[in-house]
Amino acid sequence: MYQTHGFYVSPVALPLEEGGLLGGARVAWCAYGERSEDNVVVLLHDLPHSHHVLRTSGQDAVPHSGWGSELLGEGRPLDPAALHVVVPNLLGSPFGSTSPVAVDPHVGQPYGAALPTVTVLDMARAVAALLRSMKVERVRAVVGVGLGGMVALRLAALFAERVAGVAVLGAARALPESLRERLGLTRHLLRLDPHFRDGHYAPGAGPRRTLRKQVLEYLRLVHGPGGEAPDTVQALEAEAQALADTFDANAWALLCTAYAGADLTECLAEVRAPVLLAAAANDSLAPPARVRDTYHLLSAAGIRAHYHELPEPCSHQGLLAGNRRLHGPLRDFLRRRG
Repeated sequence: MYQTHGFYVSPVALPLEEGGLLGGARVAWCAYGERSEDNVVVLLHDLPHSHHVLRTSGQDAVPHSGWGSELLGEGRPLDPAALHVVVPNLLGSPFGSTSPVAVDPHVGQPYGAALPTVTVLDMARAVAALLRSMKVERVRAVVGVGLGGMVALRLAALFAERVAGVAVLGAARALPESLRERLGLTRHLLRLDPHFRDGHYAPGAGPRRTLRKQVLEYLRLVHGPGGEAPDTVQALEAEAQALADTFDANAWALLCTAYAGADLTECLAEVRAPVLLAAAANDSLAPPARVRDTYHLLSAAGIRAHYHELPEPCSHQGLLAGNRRLHGPLRDFLRRRG
């Protein structure tokens, strides 16, 4: 499979939604398949993932890679034999893009807690800047998972003329209110850990114990019902430990805050492209009722929207992990955009 990767650094400062400018904003990316005039698809990852969709191994192994192996590959909906799939690392993610672990070019030290607040809108603008640098005038579709799904919708609303379709997997106009409150407390809870030191801890250090607890709570939401079985509990605890060991606490707080603060209700009417909304019956982050509400808002605005629900048992994680019931709807949606 033909694969490339690289980094984009913005030559101009990126204006941030919460105020201020982010100079030298950097976006890491991977791309799969050869490019033609109209075969570009953008794939946007969820909160804990990176731009490495396929698993890496050996000395070049990348943490949290391989999350999209059911989406991308031969015979998959995103087949690199026919599509050129660009996967940016979201702004704020600690795996290559500008984030709290990235070095501030002005001081030569990691940003840490000094990195300004980044929102879903800022992430969408950074993705758009990357596409402009690649001279991509229009994409066949933007496909987003979870947090990436919200960025996909925001991108389609912001640059409607550049997006021919949007596929949103496990996301809606906003998280459920109770979950928004919980994720919104992330930074506050991290502050209570003495190792957090107001976010000014040494690189590789920080509130690992509290971060592990928060990550485990998030993973239980992602995996949904059935997470109490002994084997599953052990697997989730191991996954939470691996994430806490490799995911920077400041970055986790920044991304959770962006996720919790996102509400796309007012901008949905600005989308012009057809939208596919895929929901899982047991998804706590994007319950079917919330996704259907998003579908109705899009339809009321005159947007051609499609809703597809995967029946029980299927959680947020099930949208990606071994669930081929999504292949047909996603493949057909992408084919109609060509």
